[in-house]
Amino acid sequence: MKRGLWLSGLIGCLLGATVSADGMSVEAMVAKQDIEYLQRFYARATDQIGTNVPENIEAGRAIYHRIFTSDATIAASDPAGTKFRVTGPDEWVKVVDGALSVFDSTQHLLGTQIVELEALPDSEGRGGAASMTSYLQAWHHDPDRVIDIYLGTYYSKVRYTDGIGWQIYDMRLEKVAGEVIDKSSDGP
Repeated sequence: MKRGLWLSGLIGCLLGATVSADGMSVEAMVAKQDIEYLQRFYARATDQIGTNVPENIEAGRAIYHRIFTSDATIAASDPAGTKFRVTGPDEWVKVVDGALSVFDSTQHLLGTQIVELEALPDSEGRGGAASMTSYLQAWHHDPDRVIDIYLGTYYSKVRYTDGIGWQIYDMRLEKVAGEVIDKSSDGP
């Protein structure tokens, strides 16, 4: 079945036809996958910034510049409930670097991702809009002090930018739960 679907998709693409699976066009399936990868690259960039190594921070910044529009609104709360809201990827690098600089390692894991595709871009690369919900489990480690576990949900709005592709223009991270484990009280 999968091989037949793949083959029909390939033939359809070669012939310029729109092929569908479960009522969704190939273009829509590809768009949804591209959109999901925005949040996955975000997690990777955030972990690079969390290494506290200058060249990794710059690599993370480069990814942020690819996945966010230059005027993106980005908001989140830290484990203490402090709210952050900035505009643009460079300002978000400052927030992330400041928040993660106290840890020696981080890992941001994405679970369920749901993309609601509102419109595909036209043949000229104009238009294209979607929203995405992504579930997060983030682990932050300070070897001498704490382990910080943060559970949250990203709510992202994306649009298609001609010549670049899909980008996030509005992202909000809502904390669902979390725990900070104090390692300094560990016994012998």
